[in-house]
Amino acid sequence: MRSSNRKLPLAACMLLIWVILAGALFLLVSSPPEPRPVDPRDQAIRDRMAAWAVRDAEQWSADEGDLTLAWDQADGHLAIVIDDVGRELDLFEKLLALRFELSFSVLPDSIFADGVQQRLRADHRRPREILLHVPMEPLDPKAMGGVDAGETFLLASDSPEQLRAKLRAGLERVPTAVGVNNHMGSRLSADSDAMAALMPVLRERQLYLFDSRTTPETVAAAQAEAAGVPTISRKVFLDHEPGHAAIRAALYEAAAYAREQPTVAIAHPSIEMVEVLRDELPRLREQGVAIYPLSRVLAGAR
Repeated sequence: MRSSNRKLPLAACMLLIWVILAGALFLLVSSPPEPRPVDPRDQAIRDRMAAWAVRDAEQWSADEGDLTLAWDQADGHLAIVIDDVGRELDLFEKLLALRFELSFSVLPDSIFADGVQQRLRADHRRPREILLHVPMEPLDPKAMGGVDAGETFLLASDSPEQLRAKLRAGLERVPTAVGVNNHMGSRLSADSDAMAALMPVLRERQLYLFDSRTTPETVAAAQAEAAGVPTISRKVFLDHEPGHAAIRAALYEAAAYAREQPTVAIAHPSIEMVEVLRDELPRLREQGVAIYPLSRVLAGAR
């Protein structure tokens, strides 16, 4: 105890000395120099460059930027999901070039899966939402294309662990996906146990489920709701029947639904689809029906 008492005054003295020295050094430090005045000619150059940047951005937005409407200013809210992305590039590029916020669902084992994802992320000024298009077993096994098709399907015979492993593998191939939807799946999406087995993966990764509704017997959305996974279902297939006239009629059917509530339609790459969307989406926008990313429509529908 005595030894400790003798050290306290010394420590206090050292602290006082340190404070005095620090204060003296602070007083000795010279104040920072005044900033050099900006040459009026330099400022004029900076102002012109800023004006040019604003002008160029406004010109780009007018000529190439997305055509949309603020949510509260639109009379109809529609999302269009392009399925089967990654199998080819030409039609994909034409759809990507459209000035509307289409969403793109990428097949994980498709030949151009990596390339289309790079293109979808390339222009930050025109972002496009990416989904994982998960191959699921249909009622007709022949539709899966056999062992040479190169696609890994989630099967009704798979165990829950196998189903989750296949889903995780698909997400590794499409890592920027914010949601998933089923490719085919008329058999698997009607299987409650199989759909329930997938939900923990979606929930832990904070992904939404978009039910393509390839069968009226689907329970995918119901299982997602039960598991607390955000979900929305397809309302219209735009190309259920091929040809310009049928696609146009389906698009306007989807627009009519979109005026009543936020709506999602599915489309597939084709030259007819490109031409109908190119011609009709500007007209729909003039009528107050705008195209939004699927996640925005999902949020508005909840």
